[in-house]
Amino acid sequence: MTESFDDRIEQAWADFQLVLADHVAAMVDDDLLALELGEESSVEGFVPCVQFLAWGGDQVRCEVPSNAYLDPRHRLSPADEARLVELGWHRPTRAPEDEPDAGSPAFFVDKAANWADQLAAMAITVFRETWSVPHPSFLRTEAVGTLEALEFEPDLQDEEAFALDLGAAVVPRDDEHLYELVGLTLTRLFDEPPGDDGHSDFMLALGRVVGFVGPHLDGGEVQVRVPLVREVSDRTRASELIADLNRRWPHLKFTLATDRVEAWAAVLANPYVPQHLIDMLEQLFSFAQTVDDEFAARFGGRLEGFPEPDPVPMEVDHGELTTPPPAPAPKPLRQMELFTDPGEQTLFDEPS
Repeated sequence: MTESFDDRIEQAWADFQLVLADHVAAMVDDDLLALELGEESSVEGFVPCVQFLAWGGDQVRCEVPSNAYLDPRHRLSPADEARLVELGWHRPTRAPEDEPDAGSPAFFVDKAANWADQLAAMAITVFRETWSVPHPSFLRTEAVGTLEALEFEPDLQDEEAFALDLGAAVVPRDDEHLYELVGLTLTRLFDEPPGDDGHSDFMLALGRVVGFVGPHLDGGEVQVRVPLVREVSDRTRASELIADLNRRWPHLKFTLATDRVEAWAAVLANPYVPQHLIDMLEQLFSFAQTVDDEFAARFGGRLEGFPEPDPVPMEVDHGELTTPPPAPAPKPLRQMELFTDPGEQTLFDEPS
């Protein structure tokens, strides 16, 4: 990890904190802002989150969910709870099912709105220290009231640092986020980013053939398709050869459709692990070295080469794009939607 990487991460959090503080300072009574880790909550409980509620004219309550609310994967340890108290939160005063009081079933603190800078700093510290969130782009926001959700989504293309933690599992916020993550992963293998429109498959040169990398969050996979041979003349022989290829390359899948032979591979998109895509592409790179005109001749067909330029020549060595229509992004589940009462504004009880 380079010093430049550290500096960029620190700057991103500093910028995030400033915008958050400004937003909190501008909240009026009954405005609610929730920051949460960009993954879906489960029936087991909430993902890491911090919420702010304006009340009492000039007061803001900031809450962090207790273990009574959190998904087991994100439960607070005794040391975590002690750290929250050290930072300024009060411990929960009751269980969620108890009668309301002046406290909360969550960790909570009440401050005047002019303490927004401190509240923002406390929230950022919790995400970074307690839940090890690497960058503010991994958070999502939801606002209820007079203010819209914060518009501080960072440009992932400008933060190549995310892709450097190749072994980290990331839950994409949406299709565009997944596309950016895949693009940054491919940048590790190529001299320049493969594209930036957020919707199309990436096109990559693999020896004599072309691979199409398709990030599809709704399908749960990042797929790679490599057309190999066209105009196959002997399907029986081709089927035997494909069966042999599937035995020799168990991590790839070879198919015969009409008169065409293709190779397929896929990795999970949710969560997405950059190293898994790199490992899979290395398998494809190795296989592609065996593909030539003689390979196609065994199938009684022709090698599937680069596509004809239509209407403008396309460079494929660094991943220019095809342009299929984008699929609509699925609507993520919000923690506020877990309540049976759709009019409920807070994750926890409002201060009395």
